[in-house]
Amino acid sequence: MKSEVTATESPLVATENPSCGDLDARAEPIRDPQSAIGNPEQSCPGSDNDESAAKYLFKLSRDVILSLDRCGNILCINQRGIQLSGYSEAELRGANISELLLLLEDRAAIHQILHDLVQGKVREYEIRWKTKAGAVLHFDGVSIPRLSDSGEFLSTLCTLRDVTERKRAEEELRRSKEKYRDLIEISPDAIYVVDANGVCVLGNRAAAELIGIPQDELIGSPITDTYVPEERHVFRERLEQLKTGGTLRFERNFVCRNGDVVPVEVSVTAIRGGYFQAIRETHSRRSSMPYAVWSKNCAAGVYARSFYWIRVANGSAMAQDLAFQNHTLRQSIVS
Repeated sequence: MKSEVTATESPLVATENPSCGDLDARAEPIRDPQSAIGNPEQSCPGSDNDESAAKYLFKLSRDVILSLDRCGNILCINQRGIQLSGYSEAELRGANISELLLLLEDRAAIHQILHDLVQGKVREYEIRWKTKAGAVLHFDGVSIPRLSDSGEFLSTLCTLRDVTERKRAEEELRRSKEKYRDLIEISPDAIYVVDANGVCVLGNRAAAELIGIPQDELIGSPITDTYVPEERHVFRERLEQLKTGGTLRFERNFVCRNGDVVPVEVSVTAIRGGYFQAIRETHSRRSSMPYAVWSKNCAAGVYARSFYWIRVANGSAMAQDLAFQNHTLRQSIVS
């Protein structure tokens, strides 16, 4: 965000304390910033020659607009800032923003921001307020310095946008993702989430163990690599069927990295941007065999079907258990 300081801006009425060693030596706060905007001889920072526009911008803005001296003392603040802080206008004017509003852990950051502003820099930042009622508010902020004709620092002009709801939603989403990622990770079924091209974007430990590769190598691997060559066209056909929604359950033969072929049960559901797949082995690993042996048996009619969702069932897991687990995880990812 670029800002320009012009020589036509009126300086604040201020008694500046360059050292800020004594917080009682404050810039003199503007007692009535609303009326001061209409006075070109004493205007709150941010006003321009259009007195009416400046007045309503300051008064009605949904963003917080305030001005600070070099020590962080509040010179003036608009109604939005008063409303969000929970303090009265009298309590805010002349108060130090760090001591009154900022969280303790954010104070060092605002001191650095003020230092940069005094040096003539424009700063963008994130900051938090603790209101009078004890609530924590999150803001995206932009501050510019106001300079005299000679280049001397006068004050700051700060605009703060309340992003508390966005931050809360982001945090809830992060926690939700962590929760369901944990559910996926501990699932005994092999879980694959693939994009529209069938490339894996998420896989659990059971999936890595089934295919026989490190878990970090799952991401980016095509699911078609786990199909026997003569069945790869079926993958695309099944994706076409899922374009209308719903879930497909079937059996197929899963090709491991070492060449073993494992019969598996598969459930595939379309989700936003891809497909959720759970895969369960139908036999123990001792029944797996190299592809050449499997192909020979298949040609002889030993196997009649193929599979797609995977978990080591050991012949005892109930279909209801599998369906319930897969439904829960799919809904978690979709939501």
